[in-house]
Amino acid sequence: MMVDAAPFHCRDRITTGLDSGHHNPGQDCQSGCHDHGFYLSGTIYTSANGGQAASGVSITIIDADGNVGDTLSSVDGNFWATLPVTFPVTVIASSCPTVMPMVAKVTSADSHCNKGGCHAASGGAGRIHLP
Repeated sequence: MMVDAAPFHCRDRITTGLDSGHHNPGQDCQSGCHDHGFYLSGTIYTSANGGQAASGVSITIIDADGNVGDTLSSVDGNFWATLPVTFPVTVIASSCPTVMPMVAKVTSADSHCNKGGCHAASGGAGRIHLP
């Protein structure tokens, strides 16, 4: 008999000591002008169409091996993971009491979350966001 996974518990929003996110929110920072060494990266917003950056949001990454890691969105909404992960991964954004999982698992080809395609406002699932 298969046992259901434990329910996901939201993480509290962090409001102090956040990284600036540096630059280029909403842009593909893994295929751009230089290699940051990220295994997964993106920008989180307040709506699926973009809008305001959502800062201090916990981005939880659960990889194919069951490893769980958290990173925080920066002041400009950017987030990134510098530790290796086994794809595909599940990505969950949370700021208690809200929990917003991505609608599909992320493959290694889609690890740079701001690249063109599924996050386009037209014809895609929209951006990762928390209301």
